[in-house]
Amino acid sequence: MMLPADMDVGTIMLPCFLAWLGLSFSTCYKVGKGFDWTTTQVLQVHRSLQCGLLAGMGLFAMGIMTGQDQPLHGQCTDSVYIMGIIRFFFCYFCTDLVIMLYIGHLRTDLLLHHGVALTGIISLIASNLFPCASAPVAATELISVFSGIEAMLPKPKDRTPGENHIHHIARLYRLAVLVILRPFLWQHVRLSSEFATSPLQAATYLIPGTILPLLDVMWSYKIAKGLFPGIFSWFGKAVNSKESKGHASVSKMGTKGANKQA
Repeated sequence: MMLPADMDVGTIMLPCFLAWLGLSFSTCYKVGKGFDWTTTQVLQVHRSLQCGLLAGMGLFAMGIMTGQDQPLHGQCTDSVYIMGIIRFFFCYFCTDLVIMLYIGHLRTDLLLHHGVALTGIISLIASNLFPCASAPVAATELISVFSGIEAMLPKPKDRTPGENHIHHIARLYRLAVLVILRPFLWQHVRLSSEFATSPLQAATYLIPGTILPLLDVMWSYKIAKGLFPGIFSWFGKAVNSKESKGHASVSKMGTKGANKQA
């Protein structure tokens, strides 16, 4: 079957991806009704599926590029895999934002993340750019593969020891991806700015490649603080103790100076 001359592969991908996302969410919603899931839990399971698919696409494309001795930054104009990743990202973030707004699940960090990501993706599509770094970016979605499992767990006070263990492992996995894997993947986005032909193109790579890793730092801190509260409590007490000693020494010096003047 021949395609119309004025229709490219990217144009066909958009409705296909939107149809998949709609079918996936509706399936998760129907399954969730049978298990009394909340809408937030349904959304988290839906996200897990899409992020797993995106990560798989990214790792597959990275494997192909590595096998062809192609760097993970620069332009992959002829790669249908990179085109598919960019289109799927666009459809996924748009539908995720719509669902978040519809169910009232408005997390400031996710709104910022999706907003920055969508701005970059729209710039790529409008400029007809296909950066090879799209594959490493897709691989960063490994962080959310187990978010659906986390969402299924009861509240902390209602969890069994086994459920607490599962939650601990899932959070450790997230922290490992954030600290060990994602920094090396984000660098390919920033390196892509070397191939930009204008300041606007360079900003398309540098802004997401800088802001999104900063969000990773915030998420890492929150996860680490939840996993290791004792360490953070001890560190906080140590800092407060040093500050209180410093204030005490300053006040003593002030008192001595006043006595000498008197």
